[in-house]
Amino acid sequence: MMESQRWCQHILIAAVFLSCVFAIFYMYYSPTINRLHCPALQVSKHNVCADACINHSQIRNNTCAVNLTVLNNQLKEAKPSSPSQSETLLLIWMRPFGQNIAWESCSSQFQIEGCQLTDDRNLFNTAHGILFHHRDIHQDLSNMPTLPRPYFQKWVWMNMESPSNSGLIPGLNALFNLTTSYRRDSDITVPYGQTSERSADDRTYQIPQKEKFICWIVSNWNPDHERSKYYEKLKEHVSVETFGKSFNRYVSDGDYPKLVSICKFYLSFENSIHEDYITEKLFNPMTLGTVPVVLGPSRKNYERFIPADSFIHVDDFKTAGELAEHLKVLHQNTDMYVKYFGWRERHAVRGTLFGLEQACRSCDHIRRNRNYRTVNDLNTWYWG
Repeated sequence: MMESQRWCQHILIAAVFLSCVFAIFYMYYSPTINRLHCPALQVSKHNVCADACINHSQIRNNTCAVNLTVLNNQLKEAKPSSPSQSETLLLIWMRPFGQNIAWESCSSQFQIEGCQLTDDRNLFNTAHGILFHHRDIHQDLSNMPTLPRPYFQKWVWMNMESPSNSGLIPGLNALFNLTTSYRRDSDITVPYGQTSERSADDRTYQIPQKEKFICWIVSNWNPDHERSKYYEKLKEHVSVETFGKSFNRYVSDGDYPKLVSICKFYLSFENSIHEDYITEKLFNPMTLGTVPVVLGPSRKNYERFIPADSFIHVDDFKTAGELAEHLKVLHQNTDMYVKYFGWRERHAVRGTLFGLEQACRSCDHIRRNRNYRTVNDLNTWYWG
């Protein structure tokens, strides 16, 4: 009888052991959550993932941790590591436009600590975040990751082009956790440029010597663009010196700063008009000491980014002819012209380090925000 009881005990222990082993095997080798079908709750223009998604992750990584400690520790060696509290790793899945960007330290460039950038795809399972550039995503998503996404990993959608210049790609809804773009309603907003307050001992500014009146560099000419239509009207009243591929007067990267700096005015005309879409066409001339004449979103929108007395908006005038007359007056009156540089005693301006800045600020956002969320309807939010 005693022998029989001992055999029953052994069989029971073995059954319990095998059951837990089977449970552990299922937990770590079953498919992860389908990233395209996470139930979500509508919150503003983005969405927060429902508790069901989070609970699923927690259950998969905690079951049997007490009863089978040794076996669990062995399995942990094969699963993706959880986020480090000391350093956050961001993987740049595709280099924006294929550019060779030096992934410098976020600390030295932006005073962002605790972030590491890489483009080594072998680190996919350990990366806390993945950065995807919209213009480099294939229409069929064939160049996107195929491995199951670790539960702690955030996918960041990056796009600095306007909706008019961005192709809508099917299958992107509910694929990403965060967005970074020029728009102020992105999760991580990175404008094309920004101003900062000057220190008290750095408030003198010398306007560059001017040799030209009005300049414009254009590489992409489209007669249907608003900027092209306005230029055609403006040139009827005032001379505009044009450069760029569209006018068979190529300007190299090396020649660009010198050329723009010697122009009194530069036509900072955007190729499409959208809220917050204010590009390097504005910030580069401002940096080089030229007064920008802007065509894009409203003056009010511009003033969210730059001082009101730093630019001239085409909407300030009823016609292109009135704008031309105003520019002629400023061209002849030095005292009136230099007033457009008064803001430089208070502010400095700089452009964005394209690619690097989006990566560093996305990494910093992930480091500081551990909560889970998903962008459930990217297409409607961005393209409307």
